[in-house]
Amino acid sequence: MVNDVLKTSADELHELVKSRKKISVEEAAKLLRMPINTVHALVDFLVEEKIFGIEYKFTTPYIYISQEHPKSGESFQGSFAKNMATKEEFFEKAKNWNISFDKIYEMWNKYIKENLDAIKKEFYMKAGLRGISGEDIDMLWEKYLSYLQ
Repeated sequence: MVNDVLKTSADELHELVKSRKKISVEEAAKLLRMPINTVHALVDFLVEEKIFGIEYKFTTPYIYISQEHPKSGESFQGSFAKNMATKEEFFEKAKNWNISFDKIYEMWNKYIKENLDAIKKEFYMKAGLRGISGEDIDMLWEKYLSYLQ
């Protein structure tokens, strides 16, 4: 139970692409035993979020890990406020790609989990700049965190 981690189909797709460097969408669907339409929807969303890149050889789409996606926490945290998606934006973008609500919710929770430290740091910094006291910031953070989840 120490290493219990929930993995979504998006996580599995990401791991597969990471291990293969470049793979066709069709081959990824076969290896993951997922419907091709689901894989296409995930790929479209992950390309939109600049996590994956996509290139075509004739009519076959190949996906790879995007170099534009910030990999290190340092480079990402410096511009986190600019890049952070609101919950509404995140759900709307994913909905536009016809991803099921359950998948969107899983991806949102993963996004929050991976970025929680940066979100909290940004929240406390902005609250401090507005002259809010430490106790009030803590109370507001708890409210904001419950909204995010």
